Amino acid sequence: MRNQEREALKKEWQKEWNEKGEKYAKAVNDMVAFAEAHGWDAYKGEEPVDERAHLGKAVFALLKEANERGETEKFRADFPPSNVIFEECEDEADGADEKDKIGDKLGVVDQICSLRGENALFVVSQSEPEGWHKMLYLLEGERVIGVADDVIAVGKSKRNEIYALLRRGEVELIKGYDGKGGGEFIAKFNCEATISYEDVEILPFNDGSKVLLVSCDGIFLVWDGGAKLIHPVRKEYAYIAMANAALSNDNELIALGDQDKGHFVINAQGETLGEIYPQSSYPHFCLFSADDTQLIINSCHFYNGVTIGVDRALLKCGLEVEAYSYDEEGEQNFTLIDDEMRVYAGVATQDFYILGDAYGYIRAVGKDGRKIWRHYLGGTIKSMALSEDGGVLFVGTYGGRLHKLRLGAGQGSHTIGNGNHKEEFRLIAYEDKIYRW
Repeated sequence: MRNQEREALKKEWQKEWNEKGEKYAKAVNDMVAFAEAHGWDAYKGEEPVDERAHLGKAVFALLKEANERGETEKFRADFPPSNVIFEECEDEADGADEKDKIGDKLGVVDQICSLRGENALFVVSQSEPEGWHKMLYLLEGERVIGVADDVIAVGKSKRNEIYALLRRGEVELIKGYDGKGGGEFIAKFNCEATISYEDVEILPFNDGSKVLLVSCDGIFLVWDGGAKLIHPVRKEYAYIAMANAALSNDNELIALGDQDKGHFVINAQGETLGEIYPQSSYPHFCLFSADDTQLIINSCHFYNGVTIGVDRALLKCGLEVEAYSYDEEGEQNFTLIDDEMRVYAGVATQDFYILGDAYGYIRAVGKDGRKIWRHYLGGTIKSMALSEDGGVLFVGTYGGRLHKLRLGAGQGSHTIGNGNHKEEFRLIAYEDKIYRW
């Protein structure tokens, strides 16, 4: 195809992409706004359909070309990022099998940790025939730098800027880590916990003395010279589904759970303070508020779920929350935060929570359950982190994307949501490369 013909075709794609993208975003926003005001039962219209899927293969190829030429800003202006998922589009690489899909080569963006300024660390997990391959990256401004291919997980303490790097059989703790070797070395010790390393989270304590390891093999406290299984107390099962845990900001409390039991809250001495049974089918996520006065607990059923909040003061009294009691009449010892989301990731700001769900939405909700805003990214949310000043939110997805959102900075005509947030760019982890859009 001659260059002149190709440029003309690109103009046609661009026109269609923008017109249909704006139409789709407006239709979704109008539908959701109506349903929130009048209820979903009152909405009688058809569900909007994004009619650009047939352009996905070509647009993805143009995106890769723009990255090779260093023209990503122009490409983003011409083709505003879409929530169209390219997973079903065929790969256009030379010699690719027609059955190969773009989605088959997208990684999982996980373990996001904010650094000073607006930099961040994140881990990309890629499925390979021999298993999962993980790579630690540094996002420095607009540059993406590969840091290490032996780091399985990275975590940041709630306070004091303690970063933990988990390698196979080893934990390293660094204060003020910058992703490039800088920072104050705290400790390095063997990880005595027996875990599979496939899907693991590491949570360092504020003083750098130990870490919490969350894995499908159990939840462990690990320190220099030892490891202790703290959940489940007895290893009844070889595999722990949906293991999840949270540290309070002052590190005095640990919340933890998995799908086979309720959530437990223990103190620094290992004493159980309360047990919170699921309000939906399976315990799935937990998070403390920024001021540590509330703990929120999510349980899920398929792609939906229920999130409740409990006061920290009640935990000291041996709190127990009965299962499936959030819609019962009478006084409750918890607050209903949300009754829709299956929550996968979240952060706590000074004023509210930002939670990411299975449908690809991030939502801001208050400690009283007040709905503040929503913003759609697509796919399923996997990880999340706030910049130091709270002005930038990084969001990673199972669909291979890392989004950089500037909160409250305005939104474009393709934005789905009412949060007034500007996406400055997104990164796409595809094969062994990171593309910027």
